[in-house]
Amino acid sequence: MRIIIRDSSKISESYTPPRLPHREKEVNLLVQTLASGSNLMEGLIIIKGEPGIGKTSVAKLSSRRLAGLLENMKVARINCRTYRTPTSIIQRIASSLMPELPDRGLSYEEMVLILEKVLSKMKKSLLVVLDEVEYLKNGDSLVYTLLRLNEGEAPKSPTLLTIARWDPPYLMDDAIRSFVITRLPLEKYTPEQLETIISYRAGESLVEGSYDDDTIRKVVELSKHAGNARVSLKILYLAAKLSEEAGLSKIALDIVSEAASRIGVIGITEDALTPLDLHNKILLLAAAKMLSSIDRSWIKMGGLLEEYKLLCEEVGVLPYKYTAMWKRVRNLKNIGFLETKRSGEGMKGQTTLISLGSIPADKLRVKLKEMLEEELSPLPSSL
Repeated sequence: MRIIIRDSSKISESYTPPRLPHREKEVNLLVQTLASGSNLMEGLIIIKGEPGIGKTSVAKLSSRRLAGLLENMKVARINCRTYRTPTSIIQRIASSLMPELPDRGLSYEEMVLILEKVLSKMKKSLLVVLDEVEYLKNGDSLVYTLLRLNEGEAPKSPTLLTIARWDPPYLMDDAIRSFVITRLPLEKYTPEQLETIISYRAGESLVEGSYDDDTIRKVVELSKHAGNARVSLKILYLAAKLSEEAGLSKIALDIVSEAASRIGVIGITEDALTPLDLHNKILLLAAAKMLSSIDRSWIKMGGLLEEYKLLCEEVGVLPYKYTAMWKRVRNLKNIGFLETKRSGEGMKGQTTLISLGSIPADKLRVKLKEMLEEELSPLPSSL
């Protein structure tokens, strides 16, 4: 078998490269802000944005560089999708500093006292990174406790870096907001930025000569809807794997397309769809349902809204009115889910036409139906 993938670890989701194209400014900002002389500044950092836009990588690389600058610093990273309660997170933080600590049987208050004692003996700064913090239950209690550990036995409180798709309400509370050092909202990557990122990661992970500029451009073309580097990297990796299995020494463009279709909805993954609210999902399902049943690429705005209302009735949801839905159509266009244009010759009157662009309607319909099944189970079979 021909080898195309030189180092698969450097194309994986968990890998954080030594530099982050189009995110170096944010990394430098965090390092310069938090490195206060030879110590770590106390307080709260909030990084937020959609999936696959570098939030976790910015946090990892920033903490790595801070650890290189500050000798007396420790880092504890916890994913709140896995550890969702204050007790389990305090336990994870404490056990990262004291591995012999029992992993169960202690109350939240006991764990806090143990963490205070560990910090008092360690006499080092602690950076706590809470990823996917929107999954955290009773987050206000945990965050407030961590930010005020210095009022107990701990000589200073940990610095808290939270990562989320959106601000949990408790982070806006006055009692917590006063601790905020900086908020760092990240925007989706542009196609040009994705091209730079994928080219860089291909250079780290693939054999020289196994891809070219056309390969990178094809990957970006099929993933630019989401502005999500994670989707682009998945397509690149699978295309390289399929090309290897086919005995090729170079990634073929048609195999890039095949890789994108195997991953799921081209350009639209569950990561991109999950943040959408219920009505946006129903609206997209209405578009996918209509477009998968006709041989045309465009549908009328009026027809889309009628289908949206019917679906709302079927699932027992009160539909929004025209003006509100027109705003949603525009928003979905702005983030790459829909395309719109004005009707031309051959149609009576002027109306807005809606399309899913290169997104396959049948696959989008299946994916949305699966997601709505979880949110609104049971769903009518007619969907």
